[in-house]
Amino acid sequence: MRRESEPVSWRFQRWAAPAALAVLVAAAIAAVGATVGGETPQTAGRFVYQAPRFLLSAGRQGPWIEVRTPPTVNGPGRVVDMVRPPDSAGEVQEILAGPGGSFVVAASRSDPCETRLFRFRLTGDGHVTGLAPIRGGTTPVLVAGLAMNRRGDRLAYTTAPCAPNPPQAPAPANPPRAALTVLDTATGSRRTWSAAGPSVIGEIVWARDGRTLGYTTGDVVPAAGRDAPIRNVTVRATDTREGGSGLREGRVLFRAPDGPGAVSSATMGPDGRSGYGTMRRPDATVIFSFTEGKPMRVTSTIPQKPNTLTAIAFTTSGEPRYACLNGLDAFGRAVDGAFQTAFAGFGHCGSAMAY
Repeated sequence: MRRESEPVSWRFQRWAAPAALAVLVAAAIAAVGATVGGETPQTAGRFVYQAPRFLLSAGRQGPWIEVRTPPTVNGPGRVVDMVRPPDSAGEVQEILAGPGGSFVVAASRSDPCETRLFRFRLTGDGHVTGLAPIRGGTTPVLVAGLAMNRRGDRLAYTTAPCAPNPPQAPAPANPPRAALTVLDTATGSRRTWSAAGPSVIGEIVWARDGRTLGYTTGDVVPAAGRDAPIRNVTVRATDTREGGSGLREGRVLFRAPDGPGAVSSATMGPDGRSGYGTMRRPDATVIFSFTEGKPMRVTSTIPQKPNTLTAIAFTTSGEPRYACLNGLDAFGRAVDGAFQTAFAGFGHCGSAMAY
């Protein structure tokens, strides 16, 4: 039976530079064939992996969008295109590669609080073309966790109001309130699901049927100090064409077991019934899989060594997910099962690949 994903892990000294870690992770994902912007070719049941032709990034301290050739042993790659922001667009917070060679960006600002969604493509030589607002894609909140279905006509994401008087870039307000929106990009209509109480949502992703949406929720337990525990981590799946408006009404695919471990990620698979995730324990990192109605199954245990960090990336089996899968909180405030009340910036999905 073919696995939908396989983990790749690395260990780094705690003083290792985060930028170096990001480069190594991106290179490893490209090497094993995890795709974001297109299907990985398959021949007679064997995968033929293809290196990306271009790397796109959100230039938060430079151009609005930058397109480069991939880095090589001789250098960081060549700049192909630099895009200036449309009027009043704000800074790009996320960039997502979608089906058919399309890309989506979420650009936010805090004064006034607003996010605008744009879509574009690349020409054969790597230049941005057809940049235009998405119908219904302007909203007076912050947006994170972009996920596009396989047809490219429905975009899912979470939202949050802006924090008052953010120090620099836009920041989501506290306490967190989980909310999920699905935008029909053809009509501009939107539908929203929400949860009561302090809560987070992340790992938003579509099943291959294009109508089932998976997501992971967790309850934030108020605590004195900077970090607040995230409890009751649950992966759910909901049919977006049925009724209901509550996030907790979705089918339960996985519920975190009681114990010393803290779930740091849990993601629904393409079938809409199973998935995989990671759990941090004091002595190890646990990689697990799950299926609706069955107990969690541990697939790997990586011992924790002193003064090291373990980085894990999941490589797909060839099915593109078109999703910004970035942990329990799509805004990046969840670290190893704890909610960080001090927002350090979106920090996720600031780049994409074109094949």
